[in-house]
Amino acid sequence: GGVAWRQAVWFGVGLVALLVVASFDYRRLVRAAPALYLLGLAGLGLVWALGRSVSGARRWIVLGPFSVQPSEMFKICFVLMTVWVITSRWAQPVGTGTIVMTLPIVAVPFALIIKQPDLGTALLLFPVLVILLIGAGLRLKLLGGLAAAGLAATPLAWLFLKDYQRERILVFLDPFRDPLGTAYNVIQAKIAIGSGQLLGKGVAGATQSRLAFLPERHTDFIFAVFAETWGFVGCLVLLMCYILLVLRGFDIAASSREPVGRLVALGATSLLATQVLINVGMVTGLLPVVGIPLPLMSYGGSSMVASLMGLGLLLSVRMRQFQ
Repeated sequence: GGVAWRQAVWFGVGLVALLVVASFDYRRLVRAAPALYLLGLAGLGLVWALGRSVSGARRWIVLGPFSVQPSEMFKICFVLMTVWVITSRWAQPVGTGTIVMTLPIVAVPFALIIKQPDLGTALLLFPVLVILLIGAGLRLKLLGGLAAAGLAATPLAWLFLKDYQRERILVFLDPFRDPLGTAYNVIQAKIAIGSGQLLGKGVAGATQSRLAFLPERHTDFIFAVFAETWGFVGCLVLLMCYILLVLRGFDIAASSREPVGRLVALGATSLLATQVLINVGMVTGLLPVVGIPLPLMSYGGSSMVASLMGLGLLLSVRMRQFQ
């Protein structure tokens, strides 16, 4: 009951945030991006000073009865800041110079978020940046070069991963490597999804999630609980809703008259789409387990508010298309 009540309060806060963001002209928000970005970085820094540790990860700042996760809010600041840099006159024409300018914008928060440790959110920044660069007209040849450089650096990244993160990747490659330890979540999630069959077991019959076989069931693995309760048909409906939302976002981006609006809409939409893809991929065992919530579904106030603020950005662009 407490969980549901808190989530309802956060949903209310998120709706207010959505209306506030939508009421601002997105161009003003992009102009304020450097200040917002620095605020976001300060939030990530504060986690170190004041952060509360939950199962070995420092990601939350406690404010009275609520705890806030700055890395979630930072995603929105990151989108605005990237748009600000890409559309600034120094970054024109879009090419190698633009990439060089955007790299520090990713690198600093990436390092701060990795330290929390929150690999999922840190890695999320890169696909969003790539989609924004493509949207701004970056040549794919340059991106290919970047991708090759990234792949070459992968072995180095392995050295920086914590033991449990390495273990998650090894479990992804061999799911039955440690069935009662690191692979437990994914195996239980697959059992839950499979047991939902076509129409699901309903709320009362969802044994995997109700009897707590499935850990993290109201946060990162909510999709498995949903699949068990509502079955294949329910999952299809949920994924169709996400697809329609994402297509609508891309449509707003495509019909925007000027580059700033196009990129803001593209950034907000790609943020949502990437999170859905990674979360569903992770729960179904198609991707390694990284802590990424399912937007608008997972329990967590910061995630809910950040997702709704992203939708607020889309509305802001849509409402001012013809000005």
